[in-house]
Amino acid sequence: MAEHIELLRSQTFYRSAKVALTLDRFATPDGEIERPVAHHAPTVALIVRPDPEHLLCVRQYRYPLQRWTVEVPAGTSDPGETVEHAARRELGEETGYTCERLVERLRFNPSVGICDELMVVFEAFELGSTARDPDQGELVSPELVALADIPALVAAGEICDGKTLLVLSLLGLLPEMRSC
Repeated sequence: MAEHIELLRSQTFYRSAKVALTLDRFATPDGEIERPVAHHAPTVALIVRPDPEHLLCVRQYRYPLQRWTVEVPAGTSDPGETVEHAARRELGEETGYTCERLVERLRFNPSVGICDELMVVFEAFELGSTARDPDQGELVSPELVALADIPALVAAGEICDGKTLLVLSLLGLLPEMRSC
């Protein structure tokens, strides 16, 4: 389907350093439509395996959910920052780990219906250590998760976010149950 869609107008009603919210008007074969769109800076997620039996995660308070979750380390790139630099920075800030080598595993758009965010998943190798330095208001602490504990964390809804579930799937660790 190669029908022509044209952006007619985009009105910004909120802007921060990493997100802009717009109301966009499009000309489509069905007529004009309006859609809210979130324009988001590129984000990164990290696969970190300090040893074969563990996955490095973070326990983080998520304000929209009003609860704690267990997730792979991740974050948003700063303006002008490459995703590789963002991955290294987020790894140190959230977990206190560094890495000598990053390998890109996957690029995807987490929520194409409302957002243009691009997420890049990296795997970190040759680990070292540094001082943790989370952003203000970012309630996060590193947690080494045994692979054997992952099914229970998913079943309990502690692991429930899309990027972490996708990483677990990439690693062949996603259990049969899928509930949050």
